[in-house]
Amino acid sequence: MHFEAVHTMLRSSPAAIAFGRDMIFNVPFIAYLHTMQYRKQRLVDKNGARENAKRIDYNYQIGQQVLVAVSDPKKLGDRFIGPFHITQVHVNGTITIQRNPHVTERINIRRVRPFRMP
Repeated sequence: MHFEAVHTMLRSSPAAIAFGRDMIFNVPFIAYLHTMQYRKQRLVDKNGARENAKRIDYNYQIGQQVLVAVSDPKKLGDRFIGPFHITQVHVNGTITIQRNPHVTERINIRRVRPFRMP
């Protein structure tokens, strides 16, 4: 049984791409750029929809507490630090938190989780 590698965007074998001809039939290989762009955009939209389906919609409010994700957690270390109070909610997907009495930080909502009392 013989398997050939196929390029996902061009839907052709590497040899056909390199030599500009089909390897089985004696016909030239033509790459249609508009079709490739359409396929790529369809793939991007599909992946984006899949990622967005995993997200939980949550509206943060001033005064709530949040946990901030640690950027590079150690194997047995904490994944989140906090809780921190929200001082301002912005329309562009960021919030301002109070790190300590003298430090505030504007942070993306993808890096925070709502804090719930145990």
